[in-house]
Amino acid sequence: MTEATALLYGALFLVGIAASTFGSMVGLGGGFIMVPILRLFFGLSPAMAAGTSLMLVVANSGSGSVAYLRQKRVDIRLGLLVAAGGFPGSILGAILVAHVSGGLFDVLYALLLGAVAFDIIRKRGARAGERDERTAIAGARAMPVWRSLLTGLAVGFVSSLFGVGGGVVLVPVLLYFSALPAHAISATSHFAIVLTSPVGLVAQIVQHNIRAAYAIPLVLGGIIGGQIGARLSMRLNSPLLIKFVAIALLVAAVALVLRHL
Repeated sequence: MTEATALLYGALFLVGIAASTFGSMVGLGGGFIMVPILRLFFGLSPAMAAGTSLMLVVANSGSGSVAYLRQKRVDIRLGLLVAAGGFPGSILGAILVAHVSGGLFDVLYALLLGAVAFDIIRKRGARAGERDERTAIAGARAMPVWRSLLTGLAVGFVSSLFGVGGGVVLVPVLLYFSALPAHAISATSHFAIVLTSPVGLVAQIVQHNIRAAYAIPLVLGGIIGGQIGARLSMRLNSPLLIKFVAIALLVAAVALVLRHL
């Protein structure tokens, strides 16, 4: 292994830890940070960036979910319903991404991130205070089964298409349509992602959309970051978590748009 290669792997490992730590804190899985990095700094194609990022997402969400389950902050029933709806969406997204150009991929992804971020900034502040008063999952208003399944379908599709794990869809939906506190939303999102994303990952592997040399250090970083993020989230209040989500999404969206200017 050359010195340049060792530095590359080391950088990917550290980036994997950072992305996964933040992803675990807010329930987005780390992929929403990793995809722009793989596109902007490593020049991977949309399909390769999505597939490689999903490796990080699976490791990160799996590690984070273990910690969240131990903390008893996961709404298991809701997570299972979302995962059930996510299976067909994951396969469809993995197939479609191979036919999307780099420019279109970046624009669509930036629009998705920007729309979610602005929506969170505009409407979530008022509800954050209400959520602070709910410190337990028990008694939270559950979403109807049909809405949970449809949400899972969208989560699976976005997860495989963009390689982000689907948290960018699931977290805002849970903020809108459930009464779960912010910390429980992060935990439940992670749990649903770890059940849904492997389906898309298998589809990406079948289509040879994984850069294995990059995936290995990212997976190692994802495992470590998942544990760190789950623990750090306990130290942050709900409004701050929600603001972190919005800021991170906006930064990623702007970076992708600037790539084509």
